Amino acid sequence: MNDCDTTISALKEQVHQLCLRKGWGVEGVQDPQHVAMAMTVEMSELLEHFQWLDHAHVEALMAGRDPERVAMIAEEFADVMMYGLQLTRTLGIDITEQVMRKIDIVDHRPPKPYNPRR
Repeated sequence: MNDCDTTISALKEQVHQLCLRKGWGVEGVQDPQHVAMAMTVEMSELLEHFQWLDHAHVEALMAGRDPERVAMIAEEFADVMMYGLQLTRTLGIDITEQVMRKIDIVDHRPPKPYNPRR
């Protein structure tokens, strides 16, 4: 499976099947409040891999010169995504619909002045 040939629905189902195999939640459905909280923990673990990196290190990541760190980032990102897929499946959220809705909202916002301190 890869991004080019896998639907979001298929990923949601794969994560649900994992939850069923592991006995997580009731019939593979975990409490969405707990899932959302767990996402923040995983997001913190993802951010840890960027903590204290200077611009040169970030550029090295983007240029493929630090594959070990990228692999660790990918693993933490997968955790975040898996919780997100669980949450959206449980709450009946169509990810594509919501992403497209948000893109439209952002597209129609007036531009903000550039602030170099951000």
